[in-house]
Amino acid sequence: MNCRWAILVWIALSYSFAVASEVPKTAAPATNDFSMDLVAKIKVGSSTGTQIKELLGTPWRTNNYGDCNVVDYQETWEYLGHDANGSFKISIEFDEAGIARIVAKIPARGPIVVLAVAPKPSTQHQH
Repeated sequence: MNCRWAILVWIALSYSFAVASEVPKTAAPATNDFSMDLVAKIKVGSSTGTQIKELLGTPWRTNNYGDCNVVDYQETWEYLGHDANGSFKISIEFDEAGIARIVAKIPARGPIVVLAVAPKPSTQHQH
């Protein structure tokens, strides 16, 4: 459970620091044409990047941490969206095997909403 909280804190911090590096308001990026119903079809713990691209299209932005191993997740994809409450980002964190482990909705204003989390599979053998 502590690891899950550490990951959530890391996500919150990374997005709070990223605010300063966002695209200027005069050059608003285009949003992807997807619905939250499609986002709900992502199965954390089993969906791959290829499957997610089939659902949502090409991500707006990707981050690859390579050997950094900040929190054991190697890549993050972001999608931009808009709903009745305004603009938001969907952030998807992948493990080193390319499996989605965390899906979060980051509104332009307000708290981050973690939509789904799957624990990293155990590498220990149980006897």
